[in-house]
Amino acid sequence: MENFSTRFLWVELLGGLLLGVTVFRLLIRKLTVLKLKLPPGPGGYPIVGSFPLLGAVPGEPAHQMFKRLQEKYGPIVYLQMGSCPTIIVADSETAKAVLRDQDHLFASRPLLSVGKYLGFNYQGMVWSQMGDHYKQMRKIFAAEILSPKRVMQSHEVRENGMQATISSIFDEFSIGQGTNLTVELNNLSLNNLMNMLFGRKDGQLLGGQSWLSMHELKDVVREVIELSGEFDYGDYLPIVRWLDLTGFIGRLKSTQKRMKAISGKIIEQHREHRKMVTGTGDEQKEIQDHNILDVLLSLKGEDALRDDAITGVIFDVIIAGSDTTSISADWAIAELMRKPELLKKLQSQIDMVVGKERMVKESDLPHLPYLHCVIKESLRMHSPAPLGIPHCSIKGTKLAGYDIPGGSTVLVNLWALNRDPKNWPNPDEFRPERHEVNDVNMFGQDFTLLPFGSGRRGCSGMVLGFTMVQLIVASIIHSFDLEPYGMQPSDIDVVQEKPGITMVRAQELFVKVTPRLPTHLYQYSSIH
Repeated sequence: MENFSTRFLWVELLGGLLLGVTVFRLLIRKLTVLKLKLPPGPGGYPIVGSFPLLGAVPGEPAHQMFKRLQEKYGPIVYLQMGSCPTIIVADSETAKAVLRDQDHLFASRPLLSVGKYLGFNYQGMVWSQMGDHYKQMRKIFAAEILSPKRVMQSHEVRENGMQATISSIFDEFSIGQGTNLTVELNNLSLNNLMNMLFGRKDGQLLGGQSWLSMHELKDVVREVIELSGEFDYGDYLPIVRWLDLTGFIGRLKSTQKRMKAISGKIIEQHREHRKMVTGTGDEQKEIQDHNILDVLLSLKGEDALRDDAITGVIFDVIIAGSDTTSISADWAIAELMRKPELLKKLQSQIDMVVGKERMVKESDLPHLPYLHCVIKESLRMHSPAPLGIPHCSIKGTKLAGYDIPGGSTVLVNLWALNRDPKNWPNPDEFRPERHEVNDVNMFGQDFTLLPFGSGRRGCSGMVLGFTMVQLIVASIIHSFDLEPYGMQPSDIDVVQEKPGITMVRAQELFVKVTPRLPTHLYQYSSIH
């Protein structure tokens, strides 16, 4: 009993000490903040800050909630999120200051629990802090993963994967079934990434247990996306993180364990395969060139990566390269199906360029300007990651005449920026023709349209991603006439979203297809 009392006393003392330190730090920060000219915002209360004043609506995406705040307070809003100052930006001028003019001050990442666990202690590309490790990762992505040579080598992978998907949809048509196009696009993007990452042309991860592994990978990827988009009070109220009252940290640890298990098996298999090849020179080079994972495993010296960093890179590429691609194509096709006259206009242009005796190739894409406008307009309205990834100011600075404390989390609301009525008349209307007369650069140079972000932390694969979305949409539209299954075109929902860091349509897209091309073009073999 005495030992129990002694332990309980120590717990009380430790808890009191932690609470006292937290309160002291908050008071010091509060006194410092009082001296600054901060952006307007809803204010806040001691300890919890602005949380009770956000006016959050259950189920409402964060980017829409922030847009409501910005309509009230202006394009730059200050929130005191517990102990963390947070800045929300939604206009092109301030976004330009954050992402270009003062990019060097805002290019780091906040130390969020998602980055710690799902970014493997910030070792991947997405969540790494500014510094030598980030520079190394950026170099690897530029020289090895997204190099012009690597992209050129993989164009057949993308075209063959597209052909396999067209064949699968045709087979469903042949037996009188409708098609869940959302699932087909997700499978296509993920299988293409498996080939590029691991060299698996059949969409398998591991021999002998391929279906189970792919099913598990899809499940883990969905978990990562959903967890990355959830709000963890522990990131802003340290005592909540310590107690894990919501169970969020436990879920992160569980998902991290599953990520490690999947990647560990694949990494070990590739290491064993590399050992089996006893040759040198061309044979070794063929392995290295075959897929991205073998490239990462071949890095030596100061470029060599630990397994955790390799796992972080693998999931960075999968989520950035597959999920955002498939959901962007899904939004674009849904928007086109709601307006059949636009779909027919795009079909006509594709028929003129490609004809009806072959499938669309990537080399056709530069000759399809209306396709370019369609995808651009869809990305404007449905930014793949509407809030991007949070930035962090490495020291105090000024934005739009306001003081920004060092260590602030900064979010650029890309969804609101891309729908700013000052730059885009009738911003909630899907109108591809607006880009025929106003050809705005969408790759980070013009800050009125930023579907991929900009600056050091802009999406590294934005051009490749745009190409992949164009190929998917053009191929589907060229190969089939599409009708929504069980509803009218106007009933297709292009507003509701699922929770997560990426912008996934709430309703899966079920379609009835009618082939438009000669039957032999729909035949595909995995030996292709």
